[in-house]
Amino acid sequence: MRARSPRASSRDAILRVFAEHVADRGYADTSLGDIAAELDLSKGTIVHHFGTKEALLREVHVAYFARRFAEADYVLAQLKDPASRLVAMIYALLAAHRDDRAASLACLRELVRYFDGDLTGYVRTQRTRYTAIVSDILRDGVDEGLFHTADPKMSALQIFGMCNYAWTWYKPDGSQSVEEIARLFARNILGGLAHGLAHGPAHGLAHGPAEDAALDELITKAMDTVQRAPGRLPPSNKNI
Repeated sequence: MRARSPRASSRDAILRVFAEHVADRGYADTSLGDIAAELDLSKGTIVHHFGTKEALLREVHVAYFARRFAEADYVLAQLKDPASRLVAMIYALLAAHRDDRAASLACLRELVRYFDGDLTGYVRTQRTRYTAIVSDILRDGVDEGLFHTADPKMSALQIFGMCNYAWTWYKPDGSQSVEEIARLFARNILGGLAHGLAHGPAHGLAHGPAEDAALDELITKAMDTVQRAPGRLPPSNKNI
């Protein structure tokens, strides 16, 4: 049994352990009784705090989306060019699979498959809002002549498909770090979109040592910006 902090009766501890159980076992096989036993609580205590298992899952989603939007807001405030913003968003999506792993698995893998009511509507609304952020970044890049895409929203969905389903293959202890994966993904995406990027902040894509170094600097700056975003969980922190 995993060791827990002395303040096991807190809402945060219940949410943390619940997310870990959903990540490990799936929602259907997670029980409030197991959560209570691991935290040395009564099941009634969990019901007192949250009411139902569905309410717990909703709380995990609310906290998860709050962290993702806080990162996005910080990226938009700190980075001004579309290329840097796009790289930062790609990295933020991928880094969540490591730094916010339990909640990422609980939210992305389950994808509210069990619900048709309030939770589904909430998740759909948040996903639409988040998609709009990336779509707008791509649209700004098109307007500035940096990117070429006939459909920014569809290109945004392509990026989400690439990043969000990393849970199916990414291993925190694997041979490649999140940073290495993000660099590769960023180069591939920018290479496909960057019609005219040679005139933008990266000064071209790998056409020579100077251009390659400029692109690497852009990617590094974007990832550093995400790492400084307020409220982010460090890699070893599982708290909700």
